[in-house]
Amino acid sequence: MNDNNTNNQNNLKNIEPTDQINWLATMMSIDKDVNEREFKVIMNYGLQLGLNEEKIKRIVSTSIKGQDTLLRYLKLSDLARNDNLMRALIQVIFADGKIAKEELEMLRLVAVKMHFTELELKQILEEEKRKFRG
Repeated sequence: MNDNNTNNQNNLKNIEPTDQINWLATMMSIDKDVNEREFKVIMNYGLQLGLNEEKIKRIVSTSIKGQDTLLRYLKLSDLARNDNLMRALIQVIFADGKIAKEELEMLRLVAVKMHFTELELKQILEEEKRKFRG
């Protein structure tokens, strides 16, 4: 990797745990159909990040109300790659048993912002789909 690429990678915004929960909550609510299975995925992921249940609930509640602002922010952001968050976003999509067009659009936007290739995204989608069905 040359110095320019290293500097570009260093300039990417790491995604804070609270921001990760924001993106997951936005994904959960983008299709206007929020359910308990989706929320459970977010709660489990948040606990793995070291957040407590009350904080996760507060972030989710705030995120759903401010979804439009979060989406505008995401469109302007250049984020560091985060495979765990990408997988969690996909798990939220699969949790309710149906995949909405809005969810896929947001997933593609996040993938671009986190510098995933289309092939990488497809591979992760297939891996998570197999886990979900299994």
